[in-house]
Amino acid sequence: MSRSGAVEMDGGEAAERSGSASLADLAYRRLEEAIVTLSLRPGAILTEAQLIDLVGVGRTPVREALIRLAQQGLVGILPRKGVAVTDINAIDVMAALDAREVLERLIATEAARRAGPEERIAILDKARAMRQAAVAGDVNAYMRLDKELDAIVAMAARSPYATRAAEPLQALIRRAWYFFERQDDLVPAAGHHVAFAQAVASGLPEAAVQASDALMRHLRAGLLATLGRE
Repeated sequence: MSRSGAVEMDGGEAAERSGSASLADLAYRRLEEAIVTLSLRPGAILTEAQLIDLVGVGRTPVREALIRLAQQGLVGILPRKGVAVTDINAIDVMAALDAREVLERLIATEAARRAGPEERIAILDKARAMRQAAVAGDVNAYMRLDKELDAIVAMAARSPYATRAAEPLQALIRRAWYFFERQDDLVPAAGHHVAFAQAVASGLPEAAVQASDALMRHLRAGLLATLGRE
């Protein structure tokens, strides 16, 4: 035990905990992608054993991942029954967009101010890769790149509280995009992402906020148009 009273871990114990955390993160990423892309359909009820088979890791990492997903509103834990994938409804989607728009302004502002040279290059590269995926019609690659772009911008912003608040909203909007079949929007949406990346990389906070708002307006207009056809 250290002088401060904290228990010190030996190398083996630290490695074991690190490995457990890595597996939990892997389980989270795989389950989150399955939920967002609708491989796990809204309203589906699954057992823990089914989820373990799906992600290919043990019970403990899956349980840790499910706790995180439940906190983000993507699943509901049903005692003694399993896990229910959360339904999608238009009211939740629009409310999520309202909240996300505010958070994205803060993240865009801080990323434009604080990003380092390598981060600015990475942001541009990721957005351009999104445009290439859009032109190729590769929906799943586009959405993975979209998530990666959000992560790079968030890291550059150095604003962990805003990032943690925005992450579940970003996932919900991606999921709605799949659910309401917005695949025809790939190329136009990619153009907005490139413009946003260029604004952040420019280091001009006001331009980054304007580009972020334009992207959110585009997402909102597209989803409202889709809902109007339902």
